[in-house]
Amino acid sequence: MRRLLITCISAAVLAGCATPESTRNFKLELQAGNIPAATERAVTESDLNKEDQPEDLLWALEAGTLLRYSTLSERSTRMLDGAEALMKDDDTRNVVASGGQQVAAVLTNDNALPYSPNVYDTVMLNTYKALNFWQQGDYANARVEWNRVDDRQRRAAEHFEAEIAKQRDAVETGDNADLVNRSLAGSDAAFEKAGVDVSQWTPYAGYINPAALYLHGLYFLLNGEGKADYDKAKTSLERAFALTHHAQVKADLASARRPKKLKPAVWVLFENGLAASKRELRIDLPLFLVTGALHYTGIALPIMEDGVPAYPHIAVGRQKSQPLANMDTIIKGEFKTRFNAILVREIIRATAKTVLQKQLNDQNPWLGLAAAVAQAASTQADLRGWITLPHDFHLMQVPYPKDNVLTLTLPGTESDIEVPLPGQKAPVVVYVRALNAAAAPSIQILASK
Repeated sequence: MRRLLITCISAAVLAGCATPESTRNFKLELQAGNIPAATERAVTESDLNKEDQPEDLLWALEAGTLLRYSTLSERSTRMLDGAEALMKDDDTRNVVASGGQQVAAVLTNDNALPYSPNVYDTVMLNTYKALNFWQQGDYANARVEWNRVDDRQRRAAEHFEAEIAKQRDAVETGDNADLVNRSLAGSDAAFEKAGVDVSQWTPYAGYINPAALYLHGLYFLLNGEGKADYDKAKTSLERAFALTHHAQVKADLASARRPKKLKPAVWVLFENGLAASKRELRIDLPLFLVTGALHYTGIALPIMEDGVPAYPHIAVGRQKSQPLANMDTIIKGEFKTRFNAILVREIIRATAKTVLQKQLNDQNPWLGLAAAVAQAASTQADLRGWITLPHDFHLMQVPYPKDNVLTLTLPGTESDIEVPLPGQKAPVVVYVRALNAAAAPSIQILASK
């Protein structure tokens, strides 16, 4: 009997691991500014196969981001291509997972399931691929990726309308729907007691990523080949301005409405810090069992925490960048739409475990103890997410410097950063990525045609 107890505990602990050691070490390497080590870890954990394609989606996203940070654009794009292929396989993988892995998830937690990408994951993946191609001067492939970004953004609202309807139907038509709804109603007081206000996780209108939308418009403004391209620029910039009310977006929109040869200038895009992440919240919820009994049990839920900016702004001379879009808002908004489904799954899971524990305890107290220990050990929230996304995006435009050298200033740093620009003056984008103050920022030049 003791062997059974040990086996149950071991299985539960292994299945219930919310934050693997590799992820903890990855975060520590990022915090220390050790980007080479973090990049190497992400590439290794992406689990490259014989065809040099990643098998792990989330680590492939991290690796693609950090390879891009290190200006290894070709390797970054290959890794992101592999991640995109895994995203396309996501529906198939979830169907496969609906068998044994779904059963394992009910008995343990959501970490037993493959990582399912968020809409913002897909949008940012294609945005990064587009920026890679733009930086390399591959305008044909950049155009393809920007069109994919636009398509994903257009379908975002439809996706979440369907997602919300699916969640509602699952609650209303599922087994023991009344009992689940009663438990859901009791969750509000528990969240209030824990200081969690889900209503604050509000997305941008239409679940749009304003930064990706603006970059799409800016690309076609600076590299337009005719009326159709300028119409794309105008449409995206109109929507971006409606969401951001940013002065530079307004100026770019005016240019798109009256397309003509743009004067030489520098657009500075600043991708800043690390985005919102999840932490585990453990609360006691009332579970209404089929027997009619009311039972309070602990559940573990993922809760959003704010991201961390690397710097308050970036400056050129006296001019400071202004916020364009907040990635935290995008992430929290999407998470809010999924949160109810996560809560329902956790209630169903906790109910199943509680009933099983009672049945085993009625048979044999040792079995009941084993089930209780296994339930406690396997109660873990799914905290997975794309760690290296930014906290927010900033934007400004400055005149093209006479000496073709742009001087950037980051608050609190000892020295300025001098960025050589193309000798032939033309509209150009300087794309700056700062993970934190411990790591030197990455800077890329995106030239116009």
